[in-house]
Amino acid sequence: MDKVDSLESRILKATSTTNDLPEFPDDKSDLPSDYEYDPEEEVEEEEIVEEISENELLQYLDEQENPLYIAQRLFYHEINTTGAQANSPKWELKCLPCKAVEDLYAHGWTTIDGLIDLKTVKNARQEATDMLSSGKFCQASDIKKDDPDDPYRDGTARDDTITWLDPKTGDNPHNLQAVLDFFAGPLHHDLASMIRLRGKTEYQLAYYHPENARYEKHRDAFPTDDPEDTHQRRVTAILYFNPGWVHGDGGELKIFGRNGSNGVTDAADRTVPPMMGRLVIFLSGVVNHAVLPTKNGRFALTAWMR
Repeated sequence: MDKVDSLESRILKATSTTNDLPEFPDDKSDLPSDYEYDPEEEVEEEEIVEEISENELLQYLDEQENPLYIAQRLFYHEINTTGAQANSPKWELKCLPCKAVEDLYAHGWTTIDGLIDLKTVKNARQEATDMLSSGKFCQASDIKKDDPDDPYRDGTARDDTITWLDPKTGDNPHNLQAVLDFFAGPLHHDLASMIRLRGKTEYQLAYYHPENARYEKHRDAFPTDDPEDTHQRRVTAILYFNPGWVHGDGGELKIFGRNGSNGVTDAADRTVPPMMGRLVIFLSGVVNHAVLPTKNGRFALTAWMR
């Protein structure tokens, strides 16, 4: 499928206005005698860039085209066709069930339980707790604070503390390294075989304290269908390390429904409990989401694939 418009041009349309020039006056008697006026002369229009919030910009982009349709063009195949689904045994996926890929294409998100050994996940939770106790986490809201290159950042939107991980360093705790190897290996293989991934992957371990820590509604990227873009995140994958989670512990991931072009909601809001070993995958430029207030300490490892 062809691209409707580039992300850059759509953002430019949203943030730019043209300063209308006044019409040439009918009465020109006051003008100097040497004043020359050529009605055919093309006058360059002044472009004014408006300052709008990230949510306003996303709303504008969504009104132009459903972000899910844009992201679907990054898939190698139209997964929701009968023919494509009949051909699913040839996808040669290493870890993801075909149904998860179909849901990701059709709805923009999916959840899977039990892909990683539960003992590994439990031990990774303990390693994360030890890292937190040793001061290896920092306040997420302080990162890039007042950065002029990131004008949309809202420092009050989140309460979590974070640390960045790299599977290539070799100095990660044993079980967390095993989880990172799964993300960088089988999981990335399956997603890259279905979706055009061109850039690097970021890995972030986050902790939400039990005093109502939350992350307000946001989106991880702008919707793009440019196969060569390496800046915008394309896929977000989150693994939870929360043993014994029960209703009332809070920290659920809220996934917001989308409004169709006719103004009718085409997907209802959903909440996903952050249970131990649960993996949530969604299209970064499509899904608006939030972390609801947390009543019990909550750990999650997130990978953003470009």
